[in-house]
Parts: sequence; C-alpha cells; structure tokens
Amino acid sequence: MAFTDAKWDGSASNYKDTDAYCAACLIDLNPAGKDKVQALCKLPVKTSDGDYNTNAMSSAAGVLNGGMGGLKDVPASEKAAAARKLKSLYNQAKMDVPPALKGMG
Repeated sequence: MAFTDAKWDGSASNYKDTDAYCAACLIDLNPAGKDKVQALCKLPVKTSDGDYNTNAMSSAAGVLNGGMGGLKDVPASEKAAAARKLKSLYNQAKMDVPPALKGMG
C-alpha cells in the first residue's frame, strides 16, 4: 500500500469510471448488485493510480468530524466504519491520527 502527499483533487472525473471512483471512497452507499451512482460515494482518499493521498485523508477526517457541512444523509454506522478505516490508514502511513478522529468509530 502506497501513500502520497501530492496535491489532491478527488473529482470523480479523475477516475476511469464510476466503479473506480466509488472504490476510491471511504463510503459507498450503493446497494449491492446495483449499478454504482457517484452521488452515493463519499470521501475519496485513493488516487486514480490506487495510492492513498494523505491530503485527502486529512480532508476526510475533517468532513467526518462535521467540517464542510459534514455528511448529510449518511447513516452513523457508515460514518463510524469510515472513521475506523481512516484511523487504520493513518496508522499504516505512520502518521498521527487527528484528534477529531480519535473518539470516532
């Protein structure tokens, strides 16, 4: 697993298709077995090359903690799962987990 601190742009248009975009996100609310819809995928943290972007991780941590309006219409269980995954990524990247994430998940 590779990490990068390159400038981040998580726009869906940077990915080859919707499936790739959703795979890059911490939250995918699409029903299993149905075609993916980009609007149901939240908090992309992987680049189109498959590396994790530490700048995206930082942004995701802020949004999970209510920044930028937070995540409306996302179940608390999905937010908690995303927080756990994000904390794991921080640990794998050998980075300090942001204080805002420590009490989540």
